[in-house]
Amino acid sequence: MTKPVYRNERVLLIIAAIISAAIWVALTVKTGGFILGLLPLFYIVYLFAQSGFICYLKGQGALVSVAQYPDIQARVELCAEKIGMKVTPYVYIINGNGMFNAFATKFLRKTYIVLLSDVIDGVEDKPEALNFYIGHEMGHIDRKHLLVQPFLAPALCLPLLGAAYSRAREYTCDMYGALCCSPDAAQQGLALLAVGPKRFKTLNIGEYLAQAKDTSGFWMSFHELIGSYPWLVKRYARVTPNLADGTVPSRNFFAFLFAAFVPRLTITSLIVIYMLVFALAAGDIKNILAKIPGGAQIEQTEQKAEEARAEELEVGKVYDAVDGTKLKYLGGNPDEEKSWEDVTPQPAK
Repeated sequence: MTKPVYRNERVLLIIAAIISAAIWVALTVKTGGFILGLLPLFYIVYLFAQSGFICYLKGQGALVSVAQYPDIQARVELCAEKIGMKVTPYVYIINGNGMFNAFATKFLRKTYIVLLSDVIDGVEDKPEALNFYIGHEMGHIDRKHLLVQPFLAPALCLPLLGAAYSRAREYTCDMYGALCCSPDAAQQGLALLAVGPKRFKTLNIGEYLAQAKDTSGFWMSFHELIGSYPWLVKRYARVTPNLADGTVPSRNFFAFLFAAFVPRLTITSLIVIYMLVFALAAGDIKNILAKIPGGAQIEQTEQKAEEARAEELEVGKVYDAVDGTKLKYLGGNPDEEKSWEDVTPQPAK
């Protein structure tokens, strides 16, 4: 079975993997392997943080099974079969409090799909649309998006690249979702996100698709280029059968130039920045100080002060020390013991 993959995802994955590998190697060499010692620490922090959410999920949500919500469990099994997943993830339902969403997560070796209650209630009259959400989240798991995220983190902080890879993943997972349902159900699933549980049933497909042409302008292009998700009208267009050429236009060229200066800041990127700070701290602080503005000047000032003290002393002259001894200055750094000779007269025997 050939699984669907958005055309840009593989290329962006390879680029991100090469850049991330180079950064990890550079950090390892720079810190003499110290950065590798930090990885277990960050992993422990991750485990405690992630375990909190998983415990909340198990303690507050409802596990979908053949005994509880068997209709949804049947859809989970159907989607897993269509995708070709050997291990079906655990599926939980939690109160969405008005939010329409679903997401995938993992903890240790187990994977989970979380369905917010409002999504399920919203497609109650069109239940096949729920397959789109389930298939989309299974796509994240099947494509190992959650697994490779930590390794790719350094590259995914970069402008353009990180956001582009994230958007490509979403397109791929939309294709997974569309694989698990009819084209109409896929459109309905995205329409629910666009206009809510009442209006999505009457959304005018042609009019909504026509909005995609507006995404080619500078501002629409710029904000999509720095965002992790494609515009919903473009996602809607890509799950529409027999898509007409030009329905999804290209982005504004100048938007790329400005977006190239905006890094992709996420929680993961902040962790990478902290690791970089640790790595720099483990390196040669003196060399770093010399490279920053004023750093070399500080070092030169200390050297000049030392030279000034030496110039005040006369080579070969004897000076009285505070302990009563007499010391002859031999030259060099006056703070070093080798620059002095003890010439204190010895008492006659």
